[in-house]
Amino acid sequence: MASFPSSLLRSLKIPALRPRHCRPARRGYFAKAAVVCLVIAGAAGIYFYTAGKKGPVVEDEMFHQVAVGDFVHDVVEKGEVESARNVDVMSVVRGYRDLNNFEILWVIEEGKMVEPGDVLVRLDSSALEEEAKLQRLDLSGSVAGLSKAQNELEAAQIAMTEYVDGLFVQEKKELEAEIKFAEETLRRAEEYYAYSSRLAAKGFVTSLQLEGDKFAVDKAKIELENAKLKLSVLIEQTKHKKIKELESAIGVAKADLESAKERNSIEQKRLDFFLEQIKNCTITAPASGQVVYANERGNREASEFIVEPGTSVRERQTIIRLPDYSAMQVHVLINESRVAMVDAGMKATITLDAFDGLKLAGTVTKVNEYPEPISRFGAQIKRYAAVVTIDGTPRQIKPGLTANVAIHVDSKDDVLMVPVQSVMPYGDEYYCMIRKSAEDIEPRKVDLGPSNNRFVVVNSGLEAGEYVSMSPRRLLDSVEMPELPPEQINPKRKEGGERKGPPGRSPGKPSPEKSPGEANQSGGETQLVDRVLKNFDANNDGVLSADELAANGGEKYTSADQDGDGQVQRHELIAATNSEEALEEDPVRIAEDQSPQAVGGAQ
Repeated sequence: MASFPSSLLRSLKIPALRPRHCRPARRGYFAKAAVVCLVIAGAAGIYFYTAGKKGPVVEDEMFHQVAVGDFVHDVVEKGEVESARNVDVMSVVRGYRDLNNFEILWVIEEGKMVEPGDVLVRLDSSALEEEAKLQRLDLSGSVAGLSKAQNELEAAQIAMTEYVDGLFVQEKKELEAEIKFAEETLRRAEEYYAYSSRLAAKGFVTSLQLEGDKFAVDKAKIELENAKLKLSVLIEQTKHKKIKELESAIGVAKADLESAKERNSIEQKRLDFFLEQIKNCTITAPASGQVVYANERGNREASEFIVEPGTSVRERQTIIRLPDYSAMQVHVLINESRVAMVDAGMKATITLDAFDGLKLAGTVTKVNEYPEPISRFGAQIKRYAAVVTIDGTPRQIKPGLTANVAIHVDSKDDVLMVPVQSVMPYGDEYYCMIRKSAEDIEPRKVDLGPSNNRFVVVNSGLEAGEYVSMSPRRLLDSVEMPELPPEQINPKRKEGGERKGPPGRSPGKPSPEKSPGEANQSGGETQLVDRVLKNFDANNDGVLSADELAANGGEKYTSADQDGDGQVQRHELIAATNSEEALEEDPVRIAEDQSPQAVGGAQ
C-alpha cells in the first residue's frame, strides 16, 4: 500500500462533527471533504505513476570495474599427495579353494618408523592351520602308499631273479635228469628185448613174453621223447612266458611306485604350501621407513579399503606403503570436460589444506587415456587420473595430504577482463550492461576471448575503468536491445543444426527467463535441471552451493548464478537452459577450474 507524506495529512484538518440541525456548517464540511479526496486521489495517481514507470534500477545492482590484468586459465582439481617411489608392502598369502580373503588381526600404528624385519601386519591364519592339519593326514596316507609300492617293486624284481637264476635252472636240471633216466631205461629195455629175442629163437621164451619186452622198449622211447619235449618247451616257451610275466609285474610295480612318489610329493607340497601361507600371514618390513596405510576410497562398488583390524585382504593387495619422501607427487582426477586441455609437461601450482600459504611447483607427468570406474550409486561423471610431480618436496610434506592442484593451461598478460556473470548471451552475440551514470545503462556488444570459471577476456567492446553489471539479465527490461533475426530468438537447436524461437513470440525480442512455477517449461529442460539437482545437491535443499558443486565436479554450473550470491537456485538453472543452447557450450558459462586474482572491483 502506498504511503503519503505525513506533512500533507497534517495540513488537512477535518472539522469536528456538529449537531444535525446546523445545516450551513454541514455544507462546508462536505465541501472540505471533497477537496481532501481530490488531493489524496491526485497524490496517489502521481505516486503510482512514478512508481510504475520503468527505468534502470541501479541502486540494488552490483557493478564491476573493468580493469587490465594477467589472465590465468587453470584447471583446478583436488588430489592426494603420495610418494612417487613407494615400497609397497602387500599380502602374499595365496587363496585356496574358498579361502581368498584373510582378515587383519593386528596392524602396526600408522606413522611409526620401522626397520627391516619388523612385524607390520598379522593376518588371520586359523583356516590355513586347519587345512594344514588335514593335509598332514593325507600326507601320512601317501607315505604308506609309497612304502607299499616300493616293496611290491622289490618283490617283483626278486621274483625275476628267483626264476631266471633258480626255478628255471632247477626245472631244467630235473628235465635233463628225467631224460637221462629215460635214456637208461630205453637202453636196458632194448638189451632185454634183444636177449628175449635170442631166447625166443631157441624156444626158451614164448611169443607173448617177447611182445611184452617189445612194449617195454616202445614205452621207454616214448618216455625219453616226452622228457626231451618238456625240456624243449621249458627252454623255448615256458621260460620266455614266465620272464614276460615277471617283467610285467616289475613294470606295474615301478608305475605304482612312481605314482606313489608323485602323490606323496603333491601332498608334501600342499603341506609346505599351507605352512608357507601361515608364515606369510605375518608380514614384516622389507625396508626401513615410515608406515603409511594404503587406504583406498575408489569409485567402484565395494572398493573402499581401510586398513584396520577386521578388514579383509585379498592376495597381492597393498596394505602398507613405506614412502620415499624425497620424491612426492599428487594423484588427481580430472573432469572429462577439462581433460582434453591437460597434457603431460604442463606446469602446475599445488597448495595444501594443511599448510596455509604454502605453494609448491609441480609438473604433469601422466594423464590416463581411459576414465576411472564409476559407481552406479554416485554421480555419473567420468574422471581421468593424472599424476603431478612436486618439484623440490619440502620435508613437512607427507603422503595422504589433500592438495589443490592448479594446472596452468593458458595465460595472457595485460588483458582486459570481466567476471563471467557480467556477460550475457544475446542471440549469437554477447553483451554487457555498462553503467554510464546513476540513471543511464547502456547495452554493449563485446568480443570475448578465453575464459575460466571467474573471468573472461574481452578482446573488444569495453575500456578499462568502465563499470559492468554483475547481473545483466535483470536490466533487460530497462534498456533497448537491438532486434534479433527470427532464427536467433530464444535459440534452440533443430535437428539440422538450425535455431528456432518458441511459438507465439514476436520477432526481435529475446525470450524472457522463466520462473520456477511457469507451466510452459519443456520436459527436456526440467528433466535436465532435476538431473543436475539430483547429482549435485548433497543436502537436498534445492540449492547448489559452491562446495557441493566443487565436491562433485559440477563447477561448470556456477555460471548459472545470475544474482552473484554464490548459490545456484533452481530457477537460475531453468533460466540458463531456456536462454542458452547448453551450459557447457558457452565459454562465458564454463566454470573451468581456476579462481584467478580478481581485477578491478565491485561498486
